[in-house]
Amino acid sequence: MKTKDRFAVFIMALFALITVRERLPAQSPGGQSGYDIMKLADDRYTGDTAQYNLTMTLDSGRGTPRVREVSWFFKDSGDTEKTLMVFRNPRDVAGTGYLSFSYDDGRDDDIWLYLPAMKRVRRITGSGKNDDFMGTDFTYEDMGSRSLDKDNFTLLREEVLDGEPCWVVEARPKDSRDPYGRRLMWIREDSCIINAVDYYDRQDRLLKTLRVSGISRIDGIWTPRKMEMTNVQNRHSTVIELSDIRFNVPLDDSLFTVTNLERGSPR
Repeated sequence: MKTKDRFAVFIMALFALITVRERLPAQSPGGQSGYDIMKLADDRYTGDTAQYNLTMTLDSGRGTPRVREVSWFFKDSGDTEKTLMVFRNPRDVAGTGYLSFSYDDGRDDDIWLYLPAMKRVRRITGSGKNDDFMGTDFTYEDMGSRSLDKDNFTLLREEVLDGEPCWVVEARPKDSRDPYGRRLMWIREDSCIINAVDYYDRQDRLLKTLRVSGISRIDGIWTPRKMEMTNVQNRHSTVIELSDIRFNVPLDDSLFTVTNLERGSPR
């Protein structure tokens, strides 16, 4: 199964898009399109399973930043990628859970959110996927996968970012209802890791920036340890730091169920 664009996405998307196991051969921009480059990033192997801890720091620029601790699990089940997140701390969000299924056939993700205070699972659908996730600067859509068929891609130029040659690819959504007018992505030529993303609103004003750092190999897989999403319009930011990262560990399918999500703790 191919690995789709995830958090980046958050994470997920984020995570799959900015994680790669082996060096990919660099190719001349003249020989490939923006879509070709995104396909390279989309298709690479990132592990059959993954497990790690996240620290989320939410900073409004006013007062003390809020820190949240999260457990994160991922499994590629053949034609479906499954992701589970469980909030551990602080107490006011502990037990909150997020479950998503991303499909290889291009269907929209299925997303569920468990809120322990309400003792029920809420399914996230339609325009709700454009809402902020748990007060962060990531939307539910940012956190899930995004089919390449939803955008038109243009290779704009080559550019050095953080000392690494990158392709700069622009993505424009085909759906006029999409909350982003366009995205600019800096993709490293040596490994197809995304180093940065600029998100523009429908009025073509810069809305958010994503910056990735702390990239190193873990179990042979290039992995980012830090991601920072900043909303430049309201000056709010979310920093995600990864720890205790493990790939290709045994994870049972029963972990990724709505029933397990309702428990507030993986079993």
